[in-house]
Amino acid sequence: MLEISRIYLTAGLLLAILTLIFHMIAMGHPRWKIYEHRRTPSETMFIGLFHRCENHLINVVNDTNKIYSICDANKYLPENKNLTNIIKKLHPNEIQRLCNVAGNSYRCNYSSISKSLISSTIISACTLSLSIILIYLHLLINQFKYKTHFGIAIITISFLFLAFIFILITLILLGSTMSYELFQYRYNLNYRLTTLKNQNLTNSLEQNIRQTASSDYDIRLDWSAGLEIISLILSSFTLVTQILYLFSTYRNRIG
Repeated sequence: MLEISRIYLTAGLLLAILTLIFHMIAMGHPRWKIYEHRRTPSETMFIGLFHRCENHLINVVNDTNKIYSICDANKYLPENKNLTNIIKKLHPNEIQRLCNVAGNSYRCNYSSISKSLISSTIISACTLSLSIILIYLHLLINQFKYKTHFGIAIITISFLFLAFIFILITLILLGSTMSYELFQYRYNLNYRLTTLKNQNLTNSLEQNIRQTASSDYDIRLDWSAGLEIISLILSSFTLVTQILYLFSTYRNRIG
């Protein structure tokens, strides 16, 4: 039975490490969502937790054009009435790009959705890291100290469960806000809606923007979101191995 317990620990440790690796890679790359323009590739955007990348058509030698991806912080202008005069002079597509200007004084910030995603992924990373430390701790402690192993196993399972829940929350929030950055960055939807007092005009503007976005863009998850889905699956397997280890430790203790 002790050998089986070691197998559960080893499998859990490897799975937890893989989960954390995939999770950290997903966090660090701005490829959670892709807004692919159906007709103009240079209008395609990639969205991450911290950054927003846009394709730009740049002229190189001999009148040859090449598309480069340029990334900026995924921040937005504050909804401040003092900016109304500036906003009226710009096209909706250009307004939020003021945040991309180096040294701008607009106090741009992440949206509440981005902050929620960032917080959720950070909590997942922390709980996964603590779980890895605790699983490795089992290998250092005398294998016959069943009470100690039992207590550590319960704490480990709690951390793994939290990691699983917050990764799941991340994916649910991601899936439920697929079009958010497109509406806010390309069309400045929220700010334009707040400037309209007539409810009919508000509904009409929102409907027109949604129709335009649906016609112009193909919206889908990108490979970073795929890695997060893999992290969710691996975290569930890790959780199962540690539950099995807990039962195995309990049987060794009473047997």
